[in-house]
Amino acid sequence: MSEHSLGPNGGLVYCMDYLEMNIDWLEEKLKPLIEDHYFLFDFPGQVELFSLHTNARNIINKLIKKLDLRLTAVHLVDAHLCCDPGKYVSALLLSLSTMLHLELPHINVLSKIDLIENYGNLAFNLDFYTDVQDLSYLQYHLDQDPRSAKYRKLTKELCDVIDDFSLVNFSTLDIQDKESVGNLVKLIDKSNGYIFSSIDSSAVEFSKIAAAPLDWDYYRTAAVQEKYMKDDEIVQKTSGMQ
Repeated sequence: MSEHSLGPNGGLVYCMDYLEMNIDWLEEKLKPLIEDHYFLFDFPGQVELFSLHTNARNIINKLIKKLDLRLTAVHLVDAHLCCDPGKYVSALLLSLSTMLHLELPHINVLSKIDLIENYGNLAFNLDFYTDVQDLSYLQYHLDQDPRSAKYRKLTKELCDVIDDFSLVNFSTLDIQDKESVGNLVKLIDKSNGYIFSSIDSSAVEFSKIAAAPLDWDYYRTAAVQEKYMKDDEIVQKTSGMQ
């Protein structure tokens, strides 16, 4: 890094560029493992790798093409950002940008959901944030912060962009809870097709999975809220709904 006068972020971009140029090395390491391994690629959290630069996307696309991998992008966002309307909107924009940039099956996750009560009250129930419901309801709460009120028009336009795409929603994760991790793994396996790998390739078997009872997100989110958030921590400010 000192040789190239790069900081931490610049160093990561340089490393990803270097890996892209030498992708054959990674392919050779992965080939012997394809038949009986489940790959998990843990990328660094610097957002510019997934929203501005093309190196990460190019690496992923080359692996998909050369090794015939079925990949899903899992984007983790700290749940406490929901406590600040401005930060929540920023997280939505980043999630949307990453989805459009990577062009993969994509799952956004509110991680550390077990710690959400440590950062203050939510303006709405948890399902408002996981389902990304009508963002105009956030405007009242954004206006309570003088810094946000100054950019009211810009914020409204950004929220309209998110609503127009209507692509972003969130699952939740408590890494210490087996059920929470299991639910997320099932969702990931379904998105990349791994859930079908252990069944016979027949229309009957696939239809059984397709017709299986649904675990509605509303009830799952309600259970998460009941588990991690006390009733007096859900502050419904009806004035913001007007």
